[in-house]
Amino acid sequence: MPRSGSLFHSFFAFGRGILVLVILISLGISMRVVSLKSKEAIASVALSTVFYPVQAVASSVKGYGNLQTQNEILKEQNARLRLELDNAREGLKELVRLRALVRFDNRWEYPIVTSRVVGKNPGRVTTTLVVNRGSVDGLKPDMPAFSMDGLVGRVGKVASHHAQIQLILDPNMKFSVIDTRTRTIGFAEPMDDHFLMVTVPTHVGVKAGDTLVTSGLGGIFPKGLAVGVVSDVRKMDLDVISLLVVKPFQEVTELEELFVMEKDPDWVVRELAE
Repeated sequence: MPRSGSLFHSFFAFGRGILVLVILISLGISMRVVSLKSKEAIASVALSTVFYPVQAVASSVKGYGNLQTQNEILKEQNARLRLELDNAREGLKELVRLRALVRFDNRWEYPIVTSRVVGKNPGRVTTTLVVNRGSVDGLKPDMPAFSMDGLVGRVGKVASHHAQIQLILDPNMKFSVIDTRTRTIGFAEPMDDHFLMVTVPTHVGVKAGDTLVTSGLGGIFPKGLAVGVVSDVRKMDLDVISLLVVKPFQEVTELEELFVMEKDPDWVVRELAE
């Protein structure tokens, strides 16, 4: 049976070859006897029949190439639009923050300079920031720096167009605070990377949850700037002294904009210090 199938396939292939040969011979004879116009028609049909598959494939390849090019263009446009959308969203967030800063500005009798954070110290603990305002904008050393949430620090070194801000978590920073409930005054200083500590007499009754603000003592910070909330009260070796663990209202690592208050240090305190 396999052999008969092979013979049938060979005969069929041979017969197909004979058929093609006969068609070609007939076509040649016809081309000799028909008119010129008929020859052109026959040639046109033959050429279109032979070359149509090739033309179709070429057209498909060209179409695929055009589709690929259009796809790349659309991807590029999509990326550009996404970038513009992200920029617009970020601009809107910044506008909301700046509007809030403008409203906050009206609370104080001193001029306020709005500045943007442009740099941070590279150490493990962020103790200083750099802002995009300097002496040409009226900034001077020891001017208070704060945000909508609370105290940030004070101006340190000042250049023409930039200034360094010494943060309240800097180990060299110490300032006076007051408990808004008991009116107890103490001195705040950094405890670690995230908390301040304040020592107060135990008998005054400061509790966790109390709010601390600047007391106005010391000549640098005006009275009433929010500092933080008491998160824990710990007994010291001496029972008459308690240690307050204070969480600052402002997380310094999240700062993008801040205020600088154009307030010079109190001349009386400066004079006594000298």
